Amino acid sequence: MLKKNILLIIIITTLILACDNDKEIVIPDYPYPLAEENNIDSYKLADAYKSIETIEKIRSLVVARNGVIVSEEYYNGTGSQPDSVLDVRSVTKSISSTLIGIAIDKNFIKNADQTLEELIGTVEGFDSEFNKITLHNLLTMTAGFEWHEIAEPSEFPDFISSKDQLDYIFSKSLTSTPGSVFDYSDGAAHLVSVVLEEATGLSSYKFAKQYLFEPLGISGFRLWYEDNRGYNYGGVGLCIGPHDMIKIGELYLKKGLYENNRIVSEEWITNSTSSKISTNNTLPYFPDYGYYWWLGEYEGKKYHCAIGYGGQFIFVVPVYDLVITATCDFRSTSTEAASNNWTTIITAIMTEILPAVRD
Repeated sequence: MLKKNILLIIIITTLILACDNDKEIVIPDYPYPLAEENNIDSYKLADAYKSIETIEKIRSLVVARNGVIVSEEYYNGTGSQPDSVLDVRSVTKSISSTLIGIAIDKNFIKNADQTLEELIGTVEGFDSEFNKITLHNLLTMTAGFEWHEIAEPSEFPDFISSKDQLDYIFSKSLTSTPGSVFDYSDGAAHLVSVVLEEATGLSSYKFAKQYLFEPLGISGFRLWYEDNRGYNYGGVGLCIGPHDMIKIGELYLKKGLYENNRIVSEEWITNSTSSKISTNNTLPYFPDYGYYWWLGEYEGKKYHCAIGYGGQFIFVVPVYDLVITATCDFRSTSTEAASNNWTTIITAIMTEILPAVRD
């Protein structure tokens, strides 16, 4: 009681002195008060949003720290809300990796060292070594079969528009020993979805709904596009919203826990976000790769990121307890514009948002 009375006297005295000196007590009008409460410079954060809003088709930018959404902005009208779904392109891959981890936890799949032959049976008509590709090889983009994607010209349009996407993949030849060369490939990612369905008896989407989305409280309309055999694409085509993406990021921050419920093992989260192979700086800021997560460091602080074409991000910095997500409409956008949008967003994250975060 004595301590409280002393504190009250100090406060009253301070107010009286302020009044006597005709000095107004100024409370800062922060652009993002919750950011300040969670030790982020909200003025620097506001600068990042100014950079982002220059993108013609930007949809959203959300920042969460300590489990709190401290800032969020949505742009360009209809379809730009916390729960508005958009095909997040290759962010899909990181979700596919998460699903594989859950499938291993639940003994649908033994481990990541199983081969394609063990998982989906022998595929006839191509190099027999193809059957020896492991799930680990697929998840690390080291499958070894010929593929051209990030560097132009990309064969992704040919793959996605082919009469049979699996036949397209199976027509490929091995050009390197599996496990030895990083070669970004939607073909590899699509095989992961096929493996998941064959192992569990559920489509990747149904498996995700039951074991990932519903436990995370992700409900309502969601969509995952399929190939012409009915398999969900393993690398693209998942349509989710910005708040869904925040939940995925938080799941990784909490090492597979959500509201104290175990969704995926801590071992899988750690394994997925540990460096498996160098990307040879295929993308700026991301020199290493895990299981469909891009990896890097900022001032000695490690981060991992799910990345999608045209500006889709789930950016996670564990030591900061920080998740940043962004979405950008890539449709009817030239490849050059989509690349520029991606670059503008990641530059804002690296040079404006991260410097705003106080230790």
